[in-house]
Amino acid sequence: MAAQHSLRAGAAEVDITPEIGAALAGSLRRRVSDGVLDPLHARAVVFESGGIRMAIILLDVIVIGNEDAASARRNVGEVLGIPAEQVCICCTHTHSGPSTLEMFESPREKEFLTTRLIPGVEKASRLALEQLQPARAAWANGWEPRAGFNRRHHMRDGSVKMNPGYENPDVVKVAGPTDPQIPMLLIESVSGEPIALIANFSLHYIGGFVGDVISADYFGQFAALMKESKGEKFVALLTHGASGDINNIDVSQRPPPREPGEQVRTVAGWMRDHALEAWEKAEFAEEVAVACNQRIHEQGVRKLVGREIDEAQEQWENESLDMVDRLYGRERLELLKWPDTVPMPVQAFRVGDFAAATMTGEIFCRYGLDLKNASPFSATALIELANGYGGYVPTRVDYDLGGYETWLARSAFATPGTGEALVVEAAKSLKELWSG
Repeated sequence: MAAQHSLRAGAAEVDITPEIGAALAGSLRRRVSDGVLDPLHARAVVFESGGIRMAIILLDVIVIGNEDAASARRNVGEVLGIPAEQVCICCTHTHSGPSTLEMFESPREKEFLTTRLIPGVEKASRLALEQLQPARAAWANGWEPRAGFNRRHHMRDGSVKMNPGYENPDVVKVAGPTDPQIPMLLIESVSGEPIALIANFSLHYIGGFVGDVISADYFGQFAALMKESKGEKFVALLTHGASGDINNIDVSQRPPPREPGEQVRTVAGWMRDHALEAWEKAEFAEEVAVACNQRIHEQGVRKLVGREIDEAQEQWENESLDMVDRLYGRERLELLKWPDTVPMPVQAFRVGDFAAATMTGEIFCRYGLDLKNASPFSATALIELANGYGGYVPTRVDYDLGGYETWLARSAFATPGTGEALVVEAAKSLKELWSG
């Protein structure tokens, strides 16, 4: 009699690159793409064990809005025959992809969403389902301290400033931690053929390209490098860890001259090296539990009150101000149209001893560290920008310190205390997955 393997897995990727001329995200001012450096993808992995099926789809876009995420999750659920709550849609946060939300001067590229992204998500999940096969899994943690730097710094004047410039004598010290850990889930067939990798790292996009080109940044480069190492059918997902305050800029020293895109390739290479090292040491298991759950957190929305409303209106209408300053006035006024709370999914899933909890916002690094400390699993990821968009989520202390990430706008609307509450919800979900 043939052996019965409890775990089954399948993976696939679909090109979702928009046409040249699409509005690009990642800037307060409007930008339009003038070329394609490398393609954007929807990458999907489907797991099944013990009668439970779930999927994770990673998109090479900056964010996905709540309604678009909910629609995509429902569609994938129908394709896979599972509840939408067992589907995770997350984003790499590349700043060289199409604009997916209306914010500042960036429009919502509806045509891209309806003709490329949503159909791409469905196709990738369907193809991954078709590839479903008996599989085995392993989990590991890499460690990469060279890539991530906390971008917030205490200044001599008492302020906290983001990216204050190289070798700035007014910098007192860094204002937050980093997280060099790379939690990884490795998947291969029972015959040893590589299928997929899900990795997680706390680092914003890198950029450094010439012109307004479309690019999947270091996330896409990592996926391409892993495909070179593991085969053309291999699918690698590098998900976004808690990195609302983490980037690739070391302000303590000036970097050496670099070719456009060189640093993207360098960091992707470091990630690839850690993944290959983990694969060499991995001990794969065939009897692997798969489980998933979801909570809904009612995220409070910060809003102007009293005289603040009049000041924002005056700011928006004052044509003598710089346009970015005016746009902040409009952003704050737009939030007055929002409800007082917005429901945000907090999803958690496990595959063996690898677990992940998702949050919709750009989560400060401290929360990722807190969640890992609270998790009973040996490899734990916090996947941000998943299943919706919740804006920047600083720590309660960082709200008092101030700085760019706390400036009220549709990109930073969470009320103080949001992050702490999210970590509590996520930790409860992980505990339930462990004990269940």
